[in-house]
Amino acid sequence: MSKPVPASLEAPVIVYCGHMFNAGSSQEAPLAARIGKALDRLGTRVGYGPLACGADLLIAEALLARGAELNVVLPFAEDDFIAESVMCGGEAWLERYHVCRDAAASLHFATPGAYVGDDNQFAYSTRLAMGLTALHARLTDRRAVQIAVISDKFRSLSQTGLAGTLADIGLWQALGRETVTIPAGPVPRNLVFPIRPQNPHGTRREIRSIIFADYKGFSRLGERELPLFMSEVMGRIGAVLTEFGDHVEFRNSWGDAIYAIVDEPRTAARLALALQRRLENLPPALIQPGSVAGMRIGVHFGPVWVGTDRITGNRIWYGGEVNRTARIEPVTPVGGVYCTESFAAALLIDDCSDCRFTSVGRKILPKNSGELELYLLESTEI
Repeated sequence: MSKPVPASLEAPVIVYCGHMFNAGSSQEAPLAARIGKALDRLGTRVGYGPLACGADLLIAEALLARGAELNVVLPFAEDDFIAESVMCGGEAWLERYHVCRDAAASLHFATPGAYVGDDNQFAYSTRLAMGLTALHARLTDRRAVQIAVISDKFRSLSQTGLAGTLADIGLWQALGRETVTIPAGPVPRNLVFPIRPQNPHGTRREIRSIIFADYKGFSRLGERELPLFMSEVMGRIGAVLTEFGDHVEFRNSWGDAIYAIVDEPRTAARLALALQRRLENLPPALIQPGSVAGMRIGVHFGPVWVGTDRITGNRIWYGGEVNRTARIEPVTPVGGVYCTESFAAALLIDDCSDCRFTSVGRKILPKNSGELELYLLESTEI
């Protein structure tokens, strides 16, 4: 008698991707059948991915038809996504998009802002979808599998090096994870895109980790304590940033606040935790009687504008994701590190083994910045 297959192997959580193509093709039904067979073979009940015309929508429809949980991940504002990635394949996709969107169990926006003609927005959304898939798989003790609809004839069209189906497959397989490929067949790909915005010369976007921190209790320090604060608090912070070398691509401070751009999520996590460790046992003069004092650190991961500061002439990193990070640290407890769901997902994709994160639920951010699912970041060495 054969042994039962464990649920973790029987029904994986999937992240999906595939080529966009035009509506109304006679090749669509055979492709939908191939997708259905692949899903039935895997037995999956949960999927994550976007809703672009073509393969994405066929996979989403197949998941819903089987009673599976569909979790939609879009790269930017919905109207822009529809114009860029749904309508380009024909108006017939629009109603199908709305049906899938309305039936989805969740809807995630990698960034809430507009499309700015940047492939980093698609690449970032892909990483988020992969991370959410890995997170769900970890929480439910299942494996995570990628489903990709692809054809050899489209390789030169889809490979940009940054975004697209082949780039998605390459990133997933570089993590040592499994991809199930489904042949697209000869579907038509005469896509018509809207005019894409152009960025000013010398300005670009990069996907980076962002750290914001401030010292609670700074405003209560007197003139006599300020030199000690600069030496013992900001001095220790500066030393930690220097120890991480070129991984810290940008650093700035004003008053008691610090702002840093770090290249990799796992490095950013280690840096944030190292900052808190280094700030333990501060001089009593920096802690007012009856008050709580110390650093609050917020960490995020997303696409950031990088260019030249037109006033100082220095390099500058800025944008909506930077502003979002700045709103996290005020709701972070003293001595703690809070990170976004995007950062937590990125840690799973970045294979960080020396830190862990635990959900603290949705927190309302200051300055009418909405609310975010946040996680407490801790070291596994503690």
